[in-house]
Amino acid sequence: MTSDRQMAANRRNALRSTGPRSPEGRDRSSRNAQSHGVLSERVTTDGEGGDLYRQMLSELIAEYAPRSETEHLLVQRLANLFWRERRLIHAERQELSQIEGNIFETASGSSTSLPISRQLLIGRYQTMITNQIAMTIGQLNRLLEREI
Repeated sequence: MTSDRQMAANRRNALRSTGPRSPEGRDRSSRNAQSHGVLSERVTTDGEGGDLYRQMLSELIAEYAPRSETEHLLVQRLANLFWRERRLIHAERQELSQIEGNIFETASGSSTSLPISRQLLIGRYQTMITNQIAMTIGQLNRLLEREI
């Protein structure tokens, strides 16, 4: 249990904590939720090219022509899923390029560039995203067919 003395010290310290003051510090702290992306308001990170994401979203909106809020949300989900798939492919390429030249020999004498555990993990994520994309497209098509 916290003592009265410790609680008083915590209160005094909290009064001095004002958060980031510089524009750079505020910008950096605004991205704190991006560590997992679940609570983030942004879909892309600074280095990922938000313009490319917005273009993809616009093209998906043009392709599906959503009319209801549900349809708009499904198109946004589809764009997010395709973006996550793109991110996964990029991460796999990056990992491969980092270990390029460090290819090791397997017991059978053939070489491989990624350990099997990494290949299986990437494959599992790819399957999960592919299934979510297929389900979202199916939901969208059912809603669009119902309105025709």
